[in-house]
Amino acid sequence: MLAILNKELNAFFSSTIGYLVIGVFLLFNGLFLFVFKDNFNILNAGFADINPFFYIAPWVFLFLIPAITMKSFADEFSSGTIEILKTSPLTFNQIILGKFLASLFLSIIAILPTISYILTIYALANPVGNIDFGSIIGSYIGLILLAATYTGVGVFTATLSRNQIIAFLLSVFVTFILFFGFDAVANLFENNSTIIQQFGIQEHYKSIARGVIDTRNVIYFITISFFFLFCAKKQLENTFRIKKLVVICIGCILINFISNSFYKRFDITSDKRFTLSKVTKNTISSLDKALHITVYLEGDFPSEFKRLQTETKQFLEELSSENKNLKISFKNPDNIRESLIKKGMMPSQLTVEENGKLSEAIIFPWAEINWGKKTRIVSLLPTTVLASQEEQLQKAIENLEHSFIDGIYTILQNKGKKIGVITGNGQLSDIYQYSYLSEVAKKYQLAKFTLRDLEGKEQQTLKDILNLDLAIIAKPTEKFTEKEKFILDQFITNGGKTLWMIDNVQADQDSLAATGKMMVYPRDLNLTNLLFSYGVRINNNLIKDLYAADIPVATGKVGNQTQFKNLAWYFHPLVSGNPNNAITKNVIPVRLQFANNIDTLPNNIKKTPLLVSSVLTQKIGTPTFISLQSIADEVVEKEYISGNQVFAILLEGNFNSAYKDRILPFKTPYFQKVSKANKMVIIADGDIGKNQLLKNKPFDLSRDKWTNQEFGNKDFLLNTIDYLLDDNGIINLRNKTVKIKMLDKQKAYSERTFWQFFNVFLPLILLFIFGCIFFYLRKRKYQK
Repeated sequence: MLAILNKELNAFFSSTIGYLVIGVFLLFNGLFLFVFKDNFNILNAGFADINPFFYIAPWVFLFLIPAITMKSFADEFSSGTIEILKTSPLTFNQIILGKFLASLFLSIIAILPTISYILTIYALANPVGNIDFGSIIGSYIGLILLAATYTGVGVFTATLSRNQIIAFLLSVFVTFILFFGFDAVANLFENNSTIIQQFGIQEHYKSIARGVIDTRNVIYFITISFFFLFCAKKQLENTFRIKKLVVICIGCILINFISNSFYKRFDITSDKRFTLSKVTKNTISSLDKALHITVYLEGDFPSEFKRLQTETKQFLEELSSENKNLKISFKNPDNIRESLIKKGMMPSQLTVEENGKLSEAIIFPWAEINWGKKTRIVSLLPTTVLASQEEQLQKAIENLEHSFIDGIYTILQNKGKKIGVITGNGQLSDIYQYSYLSEVAKKYQLAKFTLRDLEGKEQQTLKDILNLDLAIIAKPTEKFTEKEKFILDQFITNGGKTLWMIDNVQADQDSLAATGKMMVYPRDLNLTNLLFSYGVRINNNLIKDLYAADIPVATGKVGNQTQFKNLAWYFHPLVSGNPNNAITKNVIPVRLQFANNIDTLPNNIKKTPLLVSSVLTQKIGTPTFISLQSIADEVVEKEYISGNQVFAILLEGNFNSAYKDRILPFKTPYFQKVSKANKMVIIADGDIGKNQLLKNKPFDLSRDKWTNQEFGNKDFLLNTIDYLLDDNGIINLRNKTVKIKMLDKQKAYSERTFWQFFNVFLPLILLFIFGCIFFYLRKRKYQK
């Protein structure tokens, strides 16, 4: 076998045709990946990976490997040496294996100079060296397995003809059918598409080429290679029989079928991006009939969002591999834009930077989930404006698993959970909570629940509130009675979740704007002892923070026109979220208005701060006067030394009833002294969910209508509600971290010419040097 291997390698590199074949392969890759302005150009795409190379490799191998293998037997037949080969001491297995390994080794040699591509992205990565070696190694393993399969096909077709051209064409045709044919046929038969796809190479290659080593795919490539090598052996022996062929074919199919039941997957990407969580697998496994996901990321749009399209497709393919009832399709939205907008899928206008030039692009970053008669839409982009396209893309890809699984889980539920918006104590009216509650209503059952006028209805009111899953108490302004508090307390100890948005001082920005001055004083809601029993105290002071939102202030007049300027108003802190909690991860700063700080008390409850101020804060005691004129006062930093203040906190654990050892306001069979595992969120600002009005209509809570600033209030509240009602851990998918490796765009643009020459000519130079060394050594050997 080694003699055959040595003979084939010498024969290949002794002829100029061998170098020409590999040279064309390297030139083709270099031009498409670094010079031509197409979707495969690595410098244009701006990502620190060589995925485009692995996308075009199957096409290039379609011609490279048949060109390498066409001589393996066709040349033996045409020159008459086949008889000598057959009568040699070598077995047919050794002959076939020697030819196969020689051709495969030549294919690997052709791949080796592409290491220059890795060096390029290593040097251009931001920062230098920030690349995913695990993904690259996995992709190369997939490429070698693909080469082995193509080589097996090439060796077999070379035994069918004496003519090298015919052997070449046959090999190209068979490999084309294996790689692309089955997928094309699968598109014609929707119900059986996944089964048909499993017979083709593409379905197995695209998984392993992204950095996921799956034993099912490895076994597939090995069995296909074995099958064609077996056919080559039988053809060489002149014992080729259809019956034996069918038996071997069935055997290969059975091996692959069994491998689907016993397999291992190894995600060797650096951030394990293709490893599905347990909750995702459980959700997908519950699908008992077809669920269709249509993604509207198709068409011509910027390279960054081509990447989002690719990542979305790869993630959904991972999902569909868990359950074949999940059907995926990508649709171009260009001709259906109006219908998509009517469904609530608003387009996104993007500023695109390519080659140092800015342009505008409009995309529909949406997906639609359909299950029976139920439909749900899923946004694929963050709802808030982020610092850069890279950051926007990063957050979008990180949220893919959460967005889709949350949507699928919601659509699978027969009955949504019930949320009660508590009224009767001067809470915010509906129009001021519309922005976030309208989103909540798309996912949960939403209704008002009144606590007032309880005389004679205490038992029924308590019974009714226990049917709720979550109670929202948004900025109450009137004192709670003991009976009302007791009902809320027993709702909590009986397992009900609560979201508190409490103002412990009387202060309102609208009043200040109207008069320019107002008195701020403590507000007695009679909730102190109730919250105290849960381990929390909301203070009666105000917090000023130098990191604050702007408000418009009149600064003078030009003619009859009042001039306004946006100035930082320190009574409106811009607070950051806890980066380690699913509620606040990736949420931009939240605006508060006249907020109080929260103190925690020692008990058995787990307390997680959610919203925290900057360190530059000042505590203002109440009662006090606040003047709008103070916005012009010079800042004295040494007065802002109060440090980080907590404004929102998550409580989790077994809550003790505030009435545990007290006389009950009324007797009830529902009384519980201690709750089972429960959770609540307390926010020391009643205005966090209050949206502005524009022409008497609700304005988006995520934006200020005067300053146009973006805030994370809406996302924070929606995430909070999801977290409180999430019994499956889906919200924790928001903690998934995926790092998209980016190129230094400025460096890539300024050094573009150098790297183009480097990757087009360096591989050719290396090949030339190898050829010179080979010919020199061969000449010296035979001169001796």
